[in-house]
This record gives sequence, C-alpha cells and structure tokens, in this order.
Amino acid sequence: MVTAMKTTSVLAMFLVTAAISGCATDDVPGPTDEAVAEPATAVHRVLFDAGHRQVAGNAFWIVDGDAPSPVPASPTSAGSWSGAISAWGFGLFSSGRYTIQQLPSGSTLNWGGGGAGDLMAADVFISDEPEQAFTATERSALMSFANAGRGIFLVSDHSGAKRCSACTEAWQVINGFLTTGAATAFGVRVDGNDVGSAGLTGRPVSGTLTPAFTAGPFGAASTLVYHDGSTVSVVAGHPNAQVIVNSSSGGFLVASQLTTGGRLVVLGDSSPADDGTCTGCSAALHDGWDEGSARAFLLNATAWLAHDGS
Repeated sequence: MVTAMKTTSVLAMFLVTAAISGCATDDVPGPTDEAVAEPATAVHRVLFDAGHRQVAGNAFWIVDGDAPSPVPASPTSAGSWSGAISAWGFGLFSSGRYTIQQLPSGSTLNWGGGGAGDLMAADVFISDEPEQAFTATERSALMSFANAGRGIFLVSDHSGAKRCSACTEAWQVINGFLTTGAATAFGVRVDGNDVGSAGLTGRPVSGTLTPAFTAGPFGAASTLVYHDGSTVSVVAGHPNAQVIVNSSSGGFLVASQLTTGGRLVVLGDSSPADDGTCTGCSAALHDGWDEGSARAFLLNATAWLAHDGS
C-alpha cells in the first residue's frame, strides 16, 4: 500500500514536471499538440433603405420587395431578388462576408431603440435615392452610427428627378442630412445639378483613400459612367473628405472618414447601381451595374465602409 502510494506520487510529480518543462510523453500532450483554431470570417451586416420612398413613381431602388429580409434568404443569383439594385445586394451576399437586410417602407431609423430600423444591428447603411427627408431623430441616429465607426452610403440623382408629388428630390434629402448639425463634419455636399444626359465617364483621382476603391477586395475599378446625375463636392478645404472619382463636370464619387472611424460615401447618380431588372415594377431601368467598373467601385466602396480589409 505504501509502495503504491509512493509510485503514484512519483508519477504525479513526473507529469507535472513534464507539463511545466514542455516535454512530451505518450500520455501528456505538449504545447505543440494543441489544436489551433482558424480565425472566423467576419460577417458584415448591411442595411439597405426601403423606407424613404425608394419605390415612389418610376423607381425601384431596393434589393427586394420582401422587406425587411429579402426572400429567398439564400439567393442563387441577383435575379432571385426583385429589386433594381438586387445585384448590389447579391454581390455582397455571395462573397460570404455580408448579410443583407432592408428598412421596410413605413419604418424609421433609430439608435438602440430596436426594430427593423435599429442601426445598432448594422455595420453599413445604404440609401439609394431617398425621396423622403430623414427626420431629426434619424439624422441623430445616423451620426451615432457613424461615431460608432460604421459606414453610410448615400446615392443621389440629378436635379429634377422628383418621383412623386409628395417626394423631395434625393439630392435635397441627402444634403438635408450632410449640411445640418454634426454631419457637416463629413465635409461633403451634393451639387444638385444635372450632368451626363448623353453619358459621362469619370475616372479615379489619386489620393490616400482611392486604392481601397480601385483595388479593393471586389476587383480593380477604373471608370464610372453617369446617365443623368448630380456632381458631388468636398466642402472647400475640408480635411476629412476626398474626391475618389472625378469627371470633366466634377466629382462623381466622394468619400469621407471621421476621426471616430465612421465613414461616408456619396455617389451622385443611381445609374451605376441600377442592374436593369426588377420584378413587378413599372420603372424604366438601365443596366449601369455592368457598365464600366460600376460593379467593382460600388462593392469596393461598401467593403471600405464596412472596414472589410481596410
């Protein structure tokens, strides 16, 4: 009995010593035997806006008609979803790094209030041609969202593109946010003009932010084509904003980054986002998604907003 206890004690001491010294035995795994977990792929949450008259009149600037969750949940192609910017949503989804949600018609944005419009549940917010003004509460929620290091993508259109009698032109809605209160920190404004009626091509401008758009995770981008849109400008001397794509008429794509980490992209025309198809709508569409480098520019821009690789 004493001998057995002494043997057990010696064995225990040996095992402890082996563990401390890192010596491997058949019974005691050393440090090199431990499984190394692979890092999980980051999933970025994108909320597309369908709550600010994106389907008014001759427009269908949504991913799918089945808000808030596009149906089917696992699309096999852009055509699986019904909206005119379904290719944008599908391009993100099919990468395996993004989930897609929509703000339903009649819903509003908030910060921490719950529901479909709670921006706390998103990493990127995309609003294509909003023609209903953001309320003061929504503007505050958007700035809380940006100050939490998240990304906003706003798509405008040309002056005179109002879709319904109760609508407000998209460039005015966007400026109502960007030129009011704390959002002036972005240093960006939409000019509210009409350029590119016969088609106008813009090209990248050299800058510190530009490579994220021209050589991002969704491929190389070199040209962006307008078909009636507004130019977008940096407020004179503003340190946060840069023109990413310029044209003979002015800026097409502008980006801004706050010291809090929040990011903004503004595109002055909906044509590059338009995939030319929609189901159950009467909109006159144009496939700008496959023209020039629109696809790569918009997907790379979304990735930049999501801090996906940059």
